[in-house]
Amino acid sequence: MSGEIQERDSVGVDETLEPFDIPITRHVVSVAMLGGLAGTVLMMPILVGIPELLGLFTTTPITKFAGFAQFFGLEPTLALGIFLFGFGGTVVLPLTFLVLGAFLPPESPRYLRGATFATFFWTGFVPAFWPDAGILTIASFLVFSLLAHWVYGLTLGMVIHRVTGVPQHQV
Repeated sequence: MSGEIQERDSVGVDETLEPFDIPITRHVVSVAMLGGLAGTVLMMPILVGIPELLGLFTTTPITKFAGFAQFFGLEPTLALGIFLFGFGGTVVLPLTFLVLGAFLPPESPRYLRGATFATFFWTGFVPAFWPDAGILTIASFLVFSLLAHWVYGLTLGMVIHRVTGVPQHQV
């Protein structure tokens, strides 16, 4: 037995893993929703305000968010689109981040995981709201929408990191 390699040695288990001591509680969920609200508010000037002021692209496609309401027989409107956009950024995405954030890079600092998370969702946002316009409009759409999503993700990650810590899960 002295010449045999033990299983722990062969798979390279790291004994310095951090403890899984941040459970998802009501307080953590509330903080995540607060971070999502703050992120949604902070991303709007970048996603909507600057491009609208520069005349690069219009924000009327926000009614596409209301398309989800057609499943329930509701007519898509701008107000409903804004509500669903805010609901997604304040409730749906923060709850998703609480579950997935523990598994995202980078290892440190943890709040940067919010930017990684937001980048994944940006890849779905882009084709859903792709502008039917020239190269300048498309390029500005890509830049401003990515920056806005990074602001959202960094805000979400920072609020959770500073107040409660990004929850860790043992798998």
